Amino acid sequence: MSLMISIVSFLFGFMITITFTMLLTRVNNLKASLNAETGRLVPLFQLSKHLGKKFNEKITERIDEYTRKTLRDYTNYEVGREPMYGIYDDLALMEIENKKQEVSANSFLYVLGELQIIRESLESLTSRRTEWSLKFSNYILGFILIALLFLNRGELFTNLLFVVLSTVVIFIFLIIEDYDSLKIGDYTYNISNSEQVFDLMGKDRYYPENVLSRAEFTEGKTYRIGFMDKKTGEEKIVPIVYNPNFNRKLNFLRRKVKQG
Repeated sequence: MSLMISIVSFLFGFMITITFTMLLTRVNNLKASLNAETGRLVPLFQLSKHLGKKFNEKITERIDEYTRKTLRDYTNYEVGREPMYGIYDDLALMEIENKKQEVSANSFLYVLGELQIIRESLESLTSRRTEWSLKFSNYILGFILIALLFLNRGELFTNLLFVVLSTVVIFIFLIIEDYDSLKIGDYTYNISNSEQVFDLMGKDRYYPENVLSRAEFTEGKTYRIGFMDKKTGEEKIVPIVYNPNFNRKLNFLRRKVKQG
């Protein structure tokens, strides 16, 4: 029994190491891409200021829509395609009347091309999941290990060993699932980047209802809160001032959206 536990423990540890290496590599690439995305959205907005008021207003709307959609559906980055592709349609609104505007236009197009590549990378990274076969192997080895530890019980030490190691194995599974579904760290990281974009454009910060617990609020500041109607699939965005009645207003709006 001890030999079997040792063999299964070694295999389980080996597979878990491979899994976490793959997950952490994905997480690091995702962080770098999110930084690069924000680093392109900012100059797009700034450059649009030099290319006509109408163009600037349209680009501001596109970036705002893109940031809201990708923040709301973080693991479904393809929702950002429409506002991103729409920027190409808005190029006809550019005002190029002098050399300075021509330089700004060329810079805008260059940054836009870079952003498109980064967006494709984010779409791939956020939709990718751990290989089913690898995850299945982890679960099988983990449950075999728990079963062997259960059968090996008897003395106080082996009983404690069963409880501790079984708990650790379950926690490992939960951590893997959280990393795989991007519930650890990176969603909060994306919130921070989105806040930077909204602040730069002079827009009220937007938060979908499902990320409110991860956001930080300032007394007296207005926020745009998105409530999703699951029946119609449409989102209702409501500006709310953060004050002592904030949570009460949220609950009222939740009920109102559910009731239609």
